[in-house]
Order: sequence, then C-alpha cells, then structure tokens
Amino acid sequence: MKSILFVDDERAILSSIKREFFDSDYTLYFAESGIEALKILHENTDINMIISDFMMPQMNGYELLKKVKHLYPNIIRIVLSGYTDNSSMIRCVSENIAQLYVNKPWDKEEFIDIINKLFDTSDKLNHESFKKLVENTDKLPTIPTLFFQINKLMEDDYSSIDDIINLINKDQTMAFNILRTINSAFYGIKTGSIKTAVLNLGLENLKSIIAAIELFNINSSDFYMKLLWEHSYFTNIITIKLYEYIFKKKLPQQYSSAGLLHDIGKVVLLKLFNLEYVAFLKIKDNNRDLDLLTYERNFFKYTHEELGSYILNWWQLPTPIVETALRHTKPLSSSKMYRDIVCVVHLADYYSWKLLHPDFMPTINEEVFSYLKIEKNECESIINNCNGDDYIL
Repeated sequence: MKSILFVDDERAILSSIKREFFDSDYTLYFAESGIEALKILHENTDINMIISDFMMPQMNGYELLKKVKHLYPNIIRIVLSGYTDNSSMIRCVSENIAQLYVNKPWDKEEFIDIINKLFDTSDKLNHESFKKLVENTDKLPTIPTLFFQINKLMEDDYSSIDDIINLINKDQTMAFNILRTINSAFYGIKTGSIKTAVLNLGLENLKSIIAAIELFNINSSDFYMKLLWEHSYFTNIITIKLYEYIFKKKLPQQYSSAGLLHDIGKVVLLKLFNLEYVAFLKIKDNNRDLDLLTYERNFFKYTHEELGSYILNWWQLPTPIVETALRHTKPLSSSKMYRDIVCVVHLADYYSWKLLHPDFMPTINEEVFSYLKIEKNECESIINNCNGDDYIL
C-alpha cells in the first residue's frame, strides 16, 4: 500500500483532504508545518509521496521540498497551493523540486487521478538506478551555440516572438524544459506545441526557464553533439511535411514536438555517460551494422527509447510524444491510437539520418509505407525537397 504525507498549516485544508481520501487505498499522514513533516518522514520510512502547501510560516513549501529532495530523493514531491505566482512555480518545476504544482481549490477526481498516474509511472521506474536517472533531468544540458543565440534574441528589442519560437524548435533540451513546465497542472494546459507554451508562459518566465539550463562542455565531442541536435530538428521538419502530405491536414498540436523529442533519451545518456556515450557514437559511425539499442542496453543498461519515454511520461508530456519516444524504431508495435504519428516519425528519423549522416541510419520497416498508404518513391520525393544542408545549426 502506498503512503502519502500531506503538509498544510491550515487545519481546515487537512480536514478536507482527510474526508476526500477517506475511502482511498492510500495510507495517509498529516503535518501542519515543514518541521513536523520532516519529523514524520524521519520516523516513517514507508512514505512514497509528499504533497505540500507552498505558503507556510517558518519553512515554506519550496524549502521543505528542497530538503526532501536531498534527504529522500525517491519520494514523489507535489506542491498544492492557492498561491499562484508563476516564477515560484517555474522555479519548483525547473529545479525538479516538485514533479507537479496543483492549484487550490482542486477537483477531487482530477487530483486523485494525478496521484494515481504518478504512482503508476513511479512503479515503472522501480529500478533504483532508473529513479536516479529521472532525478537528473532537472539539469539536462544543451549545446552552447543555440543557448547563446536564444539568449541574444530574447534581449534584442527588435526580435519577434516567432524568431524565438523558431530557434527553440531547433533545441530538444530547451523544448523539453519548456514543455514540462507548461504541461504541469499549474497551467492546466496539455500541449506539445512550443508556440502555445511560449505564448502562455510569457517572455520573463521563458527567460527564467532558459537561464536554468546547463551547457555541455563539448570540445572534442562537438561534432557528434551538434549532429544529434541537427538530427532531432530535421526529423521534426520531415515529420511535419510527411504528416501534412499523408493525412491532408496540419499536424495536431499534441504531436508538434514528437519528432524533436523522439531522441531525448540520447541527451540523458550524454549527460550521464558523456565521453563514454560519445565514444559509442564514434564506434557506430565506423560500423553502420551495429545495432544501436542492443549496444545501449549492453553497455548502459537502458536504451535511449526507454529513458526518453519514461522521462517524458514522468513530466506529464502528451501521450503521443511519450509513445513516439518509446516506439519510433518499432512503430507498428505502438498503440493504435498514436500509430499514425509514430510511423511518420519512424520514417522521418530514418530519412533525417540518411540526408545528414548515413552511417547513423536506423533500420527502416518497409511495412510502414503500406500502413501509411504511401509509396516509398512518393515519400522520398517529398523528403528530397528537404535539403539536409538547410538544417545545419
């Protein structure tokens, strides 16, 4: 049985929670202050989740959850508050102090559903080392080139919001950080669109998110890291073109970053293993027949697909983006609901590498053409109009 600790300095709130969770399957603990909460955590090792108010005397929610993150990193952390300050929420989410920020007053069924889903994802991450990997996603680095370009644009009074959005759409790490913030319960928005995210966040909040992003020290690995970023961007461009051609409609908003984030697991592997993963990329560069996923599992325990999908799911990004990260090399095994976008990204992934760096080409599933009802030569004709040189960062 899972256990949850609720923390709020208002007894009326705690009483309300007790009533709403009376018939739940969870063991409940209650504290009226951060200090009392830490004492309860020290005395009870079975607690799996802490849900804390933000504005409390002596020790506020941010300070409490920061201590909990340090002392008990495997406990799921949620802020539940009526204090609606954007900068505080962004600070909590971008620093991985809280997985979610839920507003008061809450909807009972929605609130319990959020808790159930977080526990479900946590159970999937049941391997201890896997949980530690998720904890590291608060500081996924990017490459300096794009980071400095975006900061320069944001400080330029003459640059437009579309200029900023177009540049963010080239950077999978920035896109991930922005989308995980906008998809938190605080905003009540479920989107895969960078444009929707940026317009709802506003420029000042966007600056705060980007300022918290770390940079890769790339040096000798510059070529391979830039290549991964170029590939993700180009994959997204091809995804949009193919989807619109095949289905005769615009790519739905929930799908709009599916191509950009399909390989986010590789960024995690780069952060965790750095030069070891770069060395692997060099080996792959010299051996086209090397099976990527088998090698990753043998040497790093996890594949980039597993890592990417779990992390995207943990941060509540739209399901089609999660599904694409998990199934883009085996698209016909994806759920029927999202198979269309996964199959399109599968083709985009293949042709992006074919145009940018053929030695990294994955195996293509020829049955995908039949599934999407498009001839291979017809597909290649569309993609050949996309010149890979146009997408070099």
